[in-house]
Amino acid sequence: MSSTPVGVNVNDAQSDGEASADAAARLKDLPLDFDDAITAAKNAVENNAPGVAGWGAFGDVQAQHMIDVQTHAHSIAENAQDGAGAAAGTDEESASEFRIPINDLQLM
Repeated sequence: MSSTPVGVNVNDAQSDGEASADAAARLKDLPLDFDDAITAAKNAVENNAPGVAGWGAFGDVQAQHMIDVQTHAHSIAENAQDGAGAAAGTDEESASEFRIPINDLQLM
């Protein structure tokens, strides 16, 4: 049976949170860029494809999904960074109370 380490690598957790925040920031203009792409596609085929409709509704639905993904990325970033901070605080608190008795001496 293999053993699994227990604990949190605070630096890794903080780094993952920062990476998630960066990803969320890059998603900021994605709905606008997508809307521009839908408009360009619509304009490119508008005269050559009579009866094709639904461009606006399609774009609206997809844009909302992109906003949802951005919101989730922000939540992941906040949760990872908050978790890293809580783990660091717990480590510091535990370390400050940790004592090793050796021959009736308390080492700090």
